[in-house]
Amino acid sequence: MRTMLRSLLILFAMLSAAQLSATAAQADKRVALVLGISAYQHVAKLPNPSNDADAMAALFRKSGFDVVETKRDVGIADLRRAVGDFSDKAQDADVAVVFFAGHGIEVDGTNYLVPADAKLARDFDIEDEALSLDRC
Repeated sequence: MRTMLRSLLILFAMLSAAQLSATAAQADKRVALVLGISAYQHVAKLPNPSNDADAMAALFRKSGFDVVETKRDVGIADLRRAVGDFSDKAQDADVAVVFFAGHGIEVDGTNYLVPADAKLARDFDIEDEALSLDRC
C-alpha cells in the first residue's frame, strides 16, 4: 500500500511538472520548495524521501523553474521558516509548488507535515511539533 501511494504521489508530481513545463512560455516566475525528510529522530528513518526530494528538485530545475529551494531533514523551527520564506518568494510568482516527502499525519480532520525532530507523544503535541497544511 505504501509503495503504491508513493508511486502515485511521484506520478502525480511528474505529471504536474510536465504540465508546468508545457506552460513555461506563459509563466513568468515559477518557484518551488522541495522538502525531503528521511532522518527522523524519534521514529524509524525513511530511506526514500531524500532521494525523492533530489529527483523532484532536478525535475523542477529541468522544467525551467526560476527558484528551487531544497530542504532536507529539517526540524519544526526550520520547517516553519522555510515555508514562511517560500511564501514571501511566491507572492509575485505565477506558479508556486511545494513538494513534501516524509511522514504526514491527520488529527481531527487537519493534515500535518511531520518534521525530523517531532516526538508526537500525544495528540495534543501536534500543533507545536508539526506544521499544519492549512498554514502552507
